[in-house]
This record gives sequence, structure tokens and C-alpha cells, in this order.
Amino acid sequence: MLANYSIPPKTYFEIASLGYLLVLCLISFRDKNRRGFRSYKIFRLLEINMILALAVSVLTYTFAYPELGTPLSVCTLLRTMDSVMCIMASRIFAVYVMEYVDSEGRQKSVQMVGKVILGIYLTLMILNIPFKFVLWYTPEGLYMHGPFFVPIVFAAPVYYLTSGILMLIFRLKKLGPREKVALTIASIVTLLGIIIQAATNGIVLLSLPFGSIGIFVLYFSIETSDYHQLLKNNERLKLAQQDAIKANRAKSDFLASMSHEIRTPLNAVLGMDELIILEAEKHKNSDPEFAGCIKEYADNIRDAGQVLLSVINDILDLTKIESGKMEIKPAPYSLQKLVNDVGVMVRVRAEQKGLSYIQKVDPAIPEYLVGDELRIRQIMINLLNNAVKYTDSGEVVMEVSMKDLTENRLTLCIRVSDTGIGIREENLPLIFGDFQRLDEDKNHRIEGTGLGLSIVKRMIGIMEGDISVTSEYGVGSAFTASIPQEISSKSPEKTADNGKAGSPAEMIIFQTPDCHYLLVDDNKMNLVVAKRFLDRLGGETDTARSGREALQKMRESKYDLIFMDHMMPELDGIQTYEMSLKDPDNINPETPVIMMTANALSGVREEYLAKGFADYISKPVEMKEFLRVIESHLPVEKIRHLAEC
Repeated sequence: MLANYSIPPKTYFEIASLGYLLVLCLISFRDKNRRGFRSYKIFRLLEINMILALAVSVLTYTFAYPELGTPLSVCTLLRTMDSVMCIMASRIFAVYVMEYVDSEGRQKSVQMVGKVILGIYLTLMILNIPFKFVLWYTPEGLYMHGPFFVPIVFAAPVYYLTSGILMLIFRLKKLGPREKVALTIASIVTLLGIIIQAATNGIVLLSLPFGSIGIFVLYFSIETSDYHQLLKNNERLKLAQQDAIKANRAKSDFLASMSHEIRTPLNAVLGMDELIILEAEKHKNSDPEFAGCIKEYADNIRDAGQVLLSVINDILDLTKIESGKMEIKPAPYSLQKLVNDVGVMVRVRAEQKGLSYIQKVDPAIPEYLVGDELRIRQIMINLLNNAVKYTDSGEVVMEVSMKDLTENRLTLCIRVSDTGIGIREENLPLIFGDFQRLDEDKNHRIEGTGLGLSIVKRMIGIMEGDISVTSEYGVGSAFTASIPQEISSKSPEKTADNGKAGSPAEMIIFQTPDCHYLLVDDNKMNLVVAKRFLDRLGGETDTARSGREALQKMRESKYDLIFMDHMMPELDGIQTYEMSLKDPDNINPETPVIMMTANALSGVREEYLAKGFADYISKPVEMKEFLRVIESHLPVEKIRHLAEC
């Protein structure tokens, strides 16, 4: 029998696998760059286990034969160790796969079941040595399988390999492209080995030679030090990006919050100033000298307040752009009317400084265009105000022309030039940066935050245009903005405009003596300002300093309009409104509720309207807008136009 004995071909295959796995292990152990990575630690454990399993398997299939004179107890021990090492390799392979596909540890139950199965398996295999109910050798030297061989020896590797591969399949999208390929190939090679092994000798266990090939694939694809360093760098970049996003969001939130907090008291300042102007105009006949003096003071307060408001609006625009909430709303508009309106505003300021303001418009430009008139107006005003601000003598010129004319589109070119102080050549690349105020020593007396040009550039970029600047220091500057616009075949819709009146008194063109209003605001001064405005219209006005008080008043009185602040303690404006709709004792469920708030972020109007509010007014409240909202939401029979009286 000994003469007919030969080493099985499988053993030669395993000896070869053991050889190249030892070489791989030597290479990987010498690499010090990956010792801090958890996946590599598991991979190294898998390497060691596979080497030991291969060594035991070679010994088993070479010497575990009684006919060679090997004692039966040694044969049984080798067979048991071979099975145990194979099961251990299966488990570590599954743990390694799960380390990649379940790095968050969400599938802890799968791991826990695996540990329990391993514990039961090891206990039974130890008990098998004396009790021989799994595998053993008869006194005659025949190798035998007991009744528990299949459930004990096969259950564990089948569970480990199945759970690991199923987890890989279900969570494949979570992996990067390199991990997908490496883990998929390694798993397919391992499964192929099991299938071949089962087909040739009926044993459904991890095929150690094919498992070794899988380890080679894993090492040279996702366990090299260079790749781990790449992953580490990517993770650092990802964390840095997240930190930058958080910091930018925190900055935007802070600026938006500060804008809101400043707009609230500014509403009271500008509102009170409007009331002072109204009172001065009321007494201009009885005491013209005193009324004129008071009006001059009030006009100065209004001018300073408008400067502060423009700064706040610049900051708010910056936060809108950075948060991606800057909205462009194209609509038909008249270019000539827009240019004339902007010219009227800028000419006054230019003449106050003794400057000439010149305006040129190419007559060939179509009369009506489609674009965001508000943003284009803002761009023009920012460029012109900047030119006036930095020019002490000479002229400011705005030229409007076109290029790239087609049947339906053109590029609108807005060129603003001045004879001001100019920009140094080395400062030109910085001119459109945030909070940039160049040549500060010379310009420290000039008001502004340095945001205007940055906002203009970003706004033009959103509209798919561009802006450039040329300048000669001490001679002047020229900014040229190019903005694509569509050509409109119809004129824009005409809207009522009560804002052309020169004074607050002239804006009030109607009375509402039969109306009952409710003002809700936790700020006492804002209530005073709004109430005084409404008192000018006649009628009766109630006030509430909280949401709870407003709900009580809505149960007691019927109102024609309700003005609601948003940011209030305990119950905010939205919560108060929603509770009022659910209150069975509320006698104002159909009364229009107007949101009047310092929250002026882009998109909030639509959010408030979606909540059910009838309209939205931002603080500081402009009398023109206040009157528009009142006139829009009151029944016609309750409005008495002064022209009719």
C-alpha cells in the first residue's frame, strides 16, 4: 500500500500557493506605511491565517494517512486542525469584506451571529477529538465522517462566505470603483475555487489555493501603501472641504442673522424719520422756518439710513449668492425706461459733487428685452455709485450698447467710465474680491464695504455674462459688463406706481376710515411706527406684543387686515398664524394675514405665501410698499381715494 501511495495533486498546488503567499507576506510586512489602517490589519491577519491553513493542509494531505505509520490520534488532530483553519480563513475573509462595505458598523447583528457560530464550532471540534462525532479514524485506519460532519463543518464557512458576499452585492454602490473591482474579483475567484473543490471531491469548504489568489488581487489593488495614502489624502481633503463648507455656511448664517438684527431697529429709525417728515410737512404753513429745519434734519437721517440699508442689502446679497439662493427672474422690461430711472437717481448724487453725468444709449437696441430688470438695475446703480464715489471732478458716463445680435437674443453691454482716481495696475486683479477696499490710505474717507463690485461680478456670472475693467491710475476707470438678454416682442405689463411722489405725505393717496387693523410685533418701536402709518389712513388699529396676545385679540375682534412679525419669542409668526387657523374661536379665519419681517433672504416670500400668508413686506418697511399691500388686500368699497373726496 505504501508503495502505491502518491502525494495528491492538490497538495502540490497548495505548496505553490504557500510559497508565493509567503513572498507576499514578506513584502507586505516590510511596508511600514500601512500599519495605521484597520483594513490592512485585518488583511495581515487574513494573510497569516491563510499561510497557517495552507501549511496545515499540506501536512494533512501529505502525512495524515495511517498506512504511512502516522498514529491515528495525529491523523485525527491534523484533520481537525485542517477543518478549523479553513473555517477561520472563511471568517476572516468575510470580516475583511465587511470592513469595506460596512465601515459604519450597521450590520453588527451579522458579525454577532458569526462570532456565535465560531464559538459553537470550535467547542464541538475540540469535543470531537475524544468523542469522535464529527470525523475520526477507525482502528483499521479508515477515515470516517460522523453524523454532525455536514452541519458542523459546512455551516460555518457557508454562513461566512454567503454573508460577506451578499453584503458586498447589496452595498456595492457604497464602494469606490477600485474597491468594487478588487473585492468582486477576489470574491468570484474564491467562489470559483469552492465550486471546483466541491465538484472534484464533494467538500464545500474555502479553497485555500484560490483564496490565496484572491489575497493577491486584494493586495495589489486596494492594500498597497500608495493606495492607502491616496485614500488618506482624499479623506483629509473631504474633511477640509466639509470644514470649509461649514465655515462658509456659518459665515453666511452669521451675516444673514446680523442683517436681520440690524434691519429690525433700522425699520424703527427710518419709520420714525418718515413720521417726522410727515409732521414737518403738516406744520410747514404755520411755522415754515421750524418745519423746514426739522425736515432738513429728517432728510439727513433718511439719507444716512439709506446708506446703512444699502450696506445691509449688499451683505444680504452676498449671503444669497454664496448659499445659491440668488434668484434670477426674467421678465419683459423697457430698457429705455430702466436707463432713465437709473439716470434720475444717479444724476442727483453726481450733481451734488459737481460732476457731469452723461448717458448714451444705442438707438438700435430693441425697445423691449427679457431679463431680470431688478438685477440689471442693481448692476447699473452699483457701477455708477462706485464711479461717483471715487470721482471728485470731471464726469461719469454710462454707455449702453449691444453686440452678438440675433433674431431672438443679444448681448447687452453696459460701460461705466469716470475721471476719478483710477486703480493701480497691481490692484486690478483684486478689484472684484469680497470686502476689497484698495488704496485704503487715500480712500479711507470714502464710505462702503468693498462688496459692491464683488456682488456685481457674481450677479453677472449668474446671468451668464462677464465684466471687465480698464484703468489708469490718477486718470479714471471704465467697467464694461456684458449680459445676454432675450428680445421681447411685447411690452412689459404696466404696474401701478405710487412711489414717484417726492414726500411721504404725497404717497398717501387714499384713506381707510372704516377699517380695523391688527399689528403683531414684539418690538415696541416697530409697533409705534406701523400704527402711526395706519393712523394716517384713518380707521382703528390694535396692537399685540406676542403670538398669544394676537390669538386672544383674534377671538375678540374682527379685522380687515392683520400684519404679523415672524421672529417673536415663544410663538413666532408662522406658529401664531397656523394656530389661529385651527382655533375654533377665531373670528378672523378669512382675514388676510401679511407677513411683515426683517427676514429678507431670497425665496422667503414664496415660503410665506406657501404657508398661507396673503402677502409679504420686508423691513425696513417702505411706505410705498406698505400702501401697495394695504390697497391690494382691502375690499374696494373700504378704500376712499383722496382724488374722489
